[in-house]
Amino acid sequence: MKKCLFFILCAATILVGREVSFSELQTSASENSHRLKLRTIDTSIEQARLESVYSALYPQLSLGYSGEYNKNLDKASSGTLSVGGTTINSGVQNKDSVALSLNYELYHFGTTLKQIEMSKKEIASKKLEVCNEETKLYLELLDHYATAKKAQSEYRYKSQMHTLRQELYSLKQRLYAAGKESRVSVGDEAIRLIDLERDIERAQMSYDENLIALTKLSYIELDLKSTQLLPLTTKPEEIHIGSFEENSQARQYKEKIEQKNAEISLNLRTQLPVLSLYSNYYLYGSDMHNAYNAFEDIKPNSWNAGLSIRWNLFEGFKYNSESARLHFERDRLNEEYALAKREFDADTQTKQQHLERLAMLTKNETEALNETHNKIIMTQRLRAQGEADAVSEVSVKLEGLERELTLQSETIQQAYEAEGLKLQHRGVEECKR
Repeated sequence: MKKCLFFILCAATILVGREVSFSELQTSASENSHRLKLRTIDTSIEQARLESVYSALYPQLSLGYSGEYNKNLDKASSGTLSVGGTTINSGVQNKDSVALSLNYELYHFGTTLKQIEMSKKEIASKKLEVCNEETKLYLELLDHYATAKKAQSEYRYKSQMHTLRQELYSLKQRLYAAGKESRVSVGDEAIRLIDLERDIERAQMSYDENLIALTKLSYIELDLKSTQLLPLTTKPEEIHIGSFEENSQARQYKEKIEQKNAEISLNLRTQLPVLSLYSNYYLYGSDMHNAYNAFEDIKPNSWNAGLSIRWNLFEGFKYNSESARLHFERDRLNEEYALAKREFDADTQTKQQHLERLAMLTKNETEALNETHNKIIMTQRLRAQGEADAVSEVSVKLEGLERELTLQSETIQQAYEAEGLKLQHRGVEECKR
């Protein structure tokens, strides 16, 4: 009797308390998820990297200073000597120079623009990755939410069934004492009662585990004893079934493929000549004896300007191997896109079939439950007239609870499949981040 009261109190505790909806958990998860924040930071990193790529469109201006002391060890020589690529000024001990240099890449067949295009594609891809990660987070939330709802429902109905089983066990014990029931029948009822208590404990454990998982994912503290999960409200007829091409995953693949095409084009353009402009303005000062005087002697000395062309004619077959790698990477992305599309379409078809079958099962189970309710009413009337015993009445009530539990589980599963299909076909504009 104490166990019976305990289960009833626990069931009542679950039934009353804070009500939480799936949409509330979604909103909180989107706002607080570290996974989504990491993906958002990745997007910001790529945006900052794009700014550095833009810098290649501007000329490079640098200022250099050098102060040098030169000690001539060869007393017989003086003046300037040139040895290979090194110039030795042996006539002056203290020298200072300032150089202002300008370099500007005039033309390189659009390599910088291709780099900018690649960076923009990467940013677009990262933004879509945030959307994909959000969808994965919602699907994970949905799995735990539906499982918790089923466990909650199972706990509630099986707690009621436990009360009836306890009553049925007591009735059979009295009938056994009166010689109207076998010991085997009483023993079977005791085993059913133990199995039911085990199922109730398992349902409670499953509910607690999934509620803890929901707390972790949503960042909302859900009390294990007072939280009431509201039903999922998505209807199959409300779902927009779009093509894979409309999905954020497909759009991300397209951005990656276009980015790889730009990278292949960039690799080709790097093999073409580079036309650059350069200019230098020199200031020079020197003194035979004093370094400070050499610094004060700095004055304009010379300037130059010119054009240069650089063309890499041979780099040890580097271009060929790099080009082959990039083409293979693009082929891989195309295959991944085709695989993702096939899995998306198959998953959509499977979910639609599940919804159709669940709708039929729910309809049949509802009709069976109605018949069971009629059967309960009829049994109660027969009991009142003395034509049915208490065992029959309790057994029919147990049958009704089992059917209600089955119908509730199928209803939850139908709503779960509908919500999952809706999330699978959510558009990029529906992403909250």
